[in-house]
Amino acid sequence: MPWRSLLARIWRSCWHSSLNVFARLRRCYSASMPQASQPETFILIPGRTSRQGTTLNEGKFTQGYVEETSTLLMNPEDMARLALKNGDRVRLRSEQGQIELPCVAAKAGELPTGLLFLPYGDMSSRLMGGDTHGTGMPNSKSFDVTLEKP
Repeated sequence: MPWRSLLARIWRSCWHSSLNVFARLRRCYSASMPQASQPETFILIPGRTSRQGTTLNEGKFTQGYVEETSTLLMNPEDMARLALKNGDRVRLRSEQGQIELPCVAAKAGELPTGLLFLPYGDMSSRLMGGDTHGTGMPNSKSFDVTLEKP
């Protein structure tokens, strides 16, 4: 029955062409999604942590203090979107400088998407400007940084 083979050929060609369309769409969609290797802009919020306060009593050069002030906290959704895992190293750049450090996921609901938290210390200071605008305190809250995988 030639009409069955004709229908089968038409169905197979339509199925294969639709697969090709879906494959092309998937490639285009995944190419437009930000990857950790492509710089993405975030807002950095430096601040103090309770662990930082307790390790400060032991000194700023102790392993606990250095580890606490050298770890970036990120929203878990941002990390998943950028294919980052706890402990992955990232590069942050601001107008003043750049740093490389490990990132970890913040607790759920603790940090909104698009925001990063870095405890005050050597690393966060490298990203801040020195201009105090006459106040005696440099701008150290909520400034733009780009994040990428080194």
